[in-house]
This record gives sequence, C-alpha cells and structure tokens, in this order.
Amino acid sequence: MIRSKARQAFVEAGGNFCRKVGLPKSIGQIYGLLFLSHKPLTLEDITQMLEISKASASVGTRQLIAWGAVRQVWVPGNRRDHFEAVPELRQIVRRAYAEFLRPRLDASEKRHARLESILEEDLGAGRLTPEEHDFCASRLQRVGRLQEQLRTVVPLVEQYL
Repeated sequence: MIRSKARQAFVEAGGNFCRKVGLPKSIGQIYGLLFLSHKPLTLEDITQMLEISKASASVGTRQLIAWGAVRQVWVPGNRRDHFEAVPELRQIVRRAYAEFLRPRLDASEKRHARLESILEEDLGAGRLTPEEHDFCASRLQRVGRLQEQLRTVVPLVEQYL
C-alpha cells in the first residue's frame, strides 16, 4: 500500500496513461512507483505497494527494462533483484516512439492503401453502388489526410526527441 497521496496519484496517472495508449495499466503504475521511490524496490515491494500479482509485476518490470525505462540494480547485502526508474524521460519517450508508435503509423499507412484498393475492387465488382463508393472514399480520404499530417509532424517530433 502506498501511504503518500501524491505518490498514489502519480502511480495512478501513470497507469491511466498506459491504459489509454493500449498498454497494461500495471506498466505505468510500476514506472510511476519506481520514479518517485528514493530507493530501489524489489519485486515483492512492488507487488505489495501496488497490490498487483507477482506475475504482473514481473512482466511489467521486464517490459520496462526492455524499453530502458527501468534498470535492475544490485543492493549490497541483499540477494534479491532490485529495480529503479531511469529518470531521463526524454530517452524513454524517444525509445517508446521508435519502438511502439512509429511502427504502428507505418502499418496504418499500409492498411489504408490496401483499403483504398479493396474499395475500388468492390466498386468494380458491383459490391458497392457509386454513391456508397464515393461516401467510403471520402471517409478514407479523411484518414489519408490525417496520416499525411502525422507524417509531416513525425520528423519534427523526432528532431525534438
């Protein structure tokens, strides 16, 4: 259990952020807990303080280590694994962007192109009326414009990070 209301709020904010971007809530909670912890914590500490299963804590810490957001540290006189947050948020965001967001943007563009092709096939095969086709095409064009805008912003984001 976390005694500090401020720490609890930070942990919950991290969990909610991860949940909103499609990641397990526990990953954000673990990072938030470690980020505001003045000393490295064991897996047992994490499970007790967050009231999550050992499996969730283990999977979450391994994922955070893979992203470079958490590191495993040695504590003299203690054989258990200890973890601490990497406080360089820019590095973490840069890596998450490169490994998580950018590949999804690339895949989204490929799906969009495929959808446009299928839409034309549907029109040619008579599976859509011209009106239905035009409606769907206009909606797909909106998606395409958004993807173009994101492609314009992506180099700026990469430069900033």
